[in-house]
Amino acid sequence: PEKRNEIKSWSVWMQEMQRKYDYMGYRRDLPGFGEPREGAWDGWQRINFQTQKGGIFGVFRQGALETTRTVFLNDLLPDKNYIIRLAPNGSIVYKSNGNDLMQKGFTIALHGKYDGEIYEVSIE
Repeated sequence: PEKRNEIKSWSVWMQEMQRKYDYMGYRRDLPGFGEPREGAWDGWQRINFQTQKGGIFGVFRQGALETTRTVFLNDLLPDKNYIIRLAPNGSIVYKSNGNDLMQKGFTIALHGKYDGEIYEVSIE
């Protein structure tokens, strides 16, 4: 039952993100992240680059020695304020304007050697 509840919460979250952003139509690698491989980080974004209102992105540590990584997003409105929320619970992890998210980035920490998280980015 616990695993079913977890799967259901992810399913509900993904359906909500699709409804809000139509994220399935937009796929790009995160700047500075390569293809998945041992000892590296992997990252992708599905941010609607037509509306620039937001979308989802994922970051994964795959045996990398570093526990933190700076993430730069694309396809945001520079002068709008954005909120980054951890999926699927929606807890706020960061707030900034589009310009800073694209030019300065923000740091994500993953302490497990093989770990990953998925996030929502939305206009505040």
